Amino acid sequence: MAKGDLHDLADYIVEFFDGMKNKLNLPVDIKYAYQAYNKQKTLITIKKIPDNYSVIIKADLLVTFNEDYFDAFDDTSKKILIDQELVKIEFNMEKGTLKIVKPDLVTSSAIIKKYSLESVERANQVKDLYKDQQLDI
Repeated sequence: MAKGDLHDLADYIVEFFDGMKNKLNLPVDIKYAYQAYNKQKTLITIKKIPDNYSVIIKADLLVTFNEDYFDAFDDTSKKILIDQELVKIEFNMEKGTLKIVKPDLVTSSAIIKKYSLESVERANQVKDLYKDQQLDI
């Protein structure tokens, strides 16, 4: 990633994102830094900024958009893709820590079409419960 490929994110994209993140109702005030990187292979990425840099740039999370993708996608697709990233933000109130977690459902669209989303979720829950029970033994 060359420095020249990165630039300030367009205001209309920041406003669109802010509208979505404000609906999260997180219990803390998280600070965001925004940038555009049009060579990025996804619409959006959200990364936690290491604490030592977070203090300097006064932000907790770095949000990077591919502006070309944003302009090409319809609003519904944008909302889905942004929501998929936003739900990965996790704040632990007890520890006061912020992290980006992996999605809780990882599968292929063919499996969802074959079995239904509900069945796949249930199977994954059974798998996770069994794994937790094995740890308790």
